[in-house]
Amino acid sequence: MRKHPLGLTVIVPCYNSGQFVLEAVDSVARQPMSNPLEIIVVDDGSDDPETLTSIDACREFPDVRVVRQGANGGAQAARNVGLDIARYPYVLPLDSDDRLSTDPALLVNGSYPEQAVQLLASSPHLAFIHTYSQMFGAFNGLTISAYPCREELLVRKHHAPMSIVYRRADALAAGGYNREVRKWQDWAFAISLLAARHRRGETNEISCIPRPFHGYRVHSRFARLSAAQVDELESVRLVVEKNLDYFHAVLGDDRPSAEVAAFVCASKPDRLTDLLHMAAADLDQALTLVRGRKATLGSPVDVLGIP
Repeated sequence: MRKHPLGLTVIVPCYNSGQFVLEAVDSVARQPMSNPLEIIVVDDGSDDPETLTSIDACREFPDVRVVRQGANGGAQAARNVGLDIARYPYVLPLDSDDRLSTDPALLVNGSYPEQAVQLLASSPHLAFIHTYSQMFGAFNGLTISAYPCREELLVRKHHAPMSIVYRRADALAAGGYNREVRKWQDWAFAISLLAARHRRGETNEISCIPRPFHGYRVHSRFARLSAAQVDELESVRLVVEKNLDYFHAVLGDDRPSAEVAAFVCASKPDRLTDLLHMAAADLDQALTLVRGRKATLGSPVDVLGIP
């Protein structure tokens, strides 16, 4: 294994995503980096000719490794494969239908991966770094969860940021990605990461680089995990049972796992709550989002003319 104290591994799990995977890898390869970077494409049993051709084309980029799985085991298993063979101490997962921003205006002060690694290297108290997600494709605009994340929000089921940058050692100590969790996988992984650090007595600070460095593709080529029909309470219960000590510590109570899971599900923010968190961080950004989506807050007071 090559070692470099500031090296970064980007893990791209891929299953039948066609040319999207080529775009994802290209976006990573174009990130300005002053330290080593490798890209691991994990082919999770793809059988689509266009995807297989695109994966082969990914090999033409420098520092790209392709790992082929014999059968489809799911994104969590594919990420674990990449995590196990990663050469560098920092990791960024990127879905094969997403991409990192290559907008020169955003990159003028450095790329998201570069800034994130520097932040993590500067403080052992930081658990992970995240950025905002900009949707593109069939819909354009920031996701409504584009606001700084905190530990106390995560344990209450606020949306975990996608494509966080974290320490490989922390992920391995947490047991990697949980294959049992079939949806809300980013949240489950973030909780496991924080819980493992908590058990070691580490501080769990989270830092945000508040710009849309991550691109989330909205498309209909195939169903994203976010559209899967999965029992949310059951998924939360799996995460809570595995990390019950952590939830007890952060929430300050000792209720049984079933009650904690129900509380966490009930604490999940609605869109208005997410919007208010965004407004607290950046009012102009929140107003731009509302106007872009033509969102309104209709209520009986509108009919009555109450100001």
